Amino acid sequence: MAKRGRKSSGRKVIYRYKKKRGNRKKKSSSPKSAGNKIYSAIKGIVPFYAFASQITAKDYEALQNTDYKNTDIATKGKIFTNIVLGRLSGFTPFKGANLYGSDSTPFTINPSGLVNKFTGLGLAGMIYKNLPIKQLPLKSKIGTLGKGVLVGGAIGGLFDAPDGSSNTQTHTSPQVLGKNMSVISQNRSATMQTGMYSGSNDSVRGRFN
Repeated sequence: MAKRGRKSSGRKVIYRYKKKRGNRKKKSSSPKSAGNKIYSAIKGIVPFYAFASQITAKDYEALQNTDYKNTDIATKGKIFTNIVLGRLSGFTPFKGANLYGSDSTPFTINPSGLVNKFTGLGLAGMIYKNLPIKQLPLKSKIGTLGKGVLVGGAIGGLFDAPDGSSNTQTHTSPQVLGKNMSVISQNRSATMQTGMYSGSNDSVRGRFN
């Protein structure tokens, strides 16, 4: 009976020791798994961030001269949607006077926009990945993130607002959101003063409708 008691107590000690070792392994692996989850989230967000930032950059720059910052989140969401869909397809689902002209955002193609800060960063990340130096840290992950930034920035740049290439400010400014509104208002204020306004002279409106 004494021998049996010793065997059972020995088994309990071995079981407890194994259990402690298992707990240590779980604790040591948890930071790594958390890091992988964070990296996976960043990897999924980065391409969309680069795309959205690049395709809307010039439009939001034009809105800095307005009280856009004071608008509510819902209106800002509508403006963002109008800008992105407008640049990609010419379709703007939200209409209204408080949308800062985003409901007339035109479809644009801008090959020169392929060269931008995001494509530059993405290319740098891919070059880093392919450097023939094995000691460099996180080569694979940085290369993957770089590829996402490159693709997102390239697509956003291809459809963002082109830089003005016409000879007159009146024709180039409507390509960027917000400026078209100021041109229209200037034309209409001049009309009220001179009485010589006609609908056909509103070149900005004709360009977007």
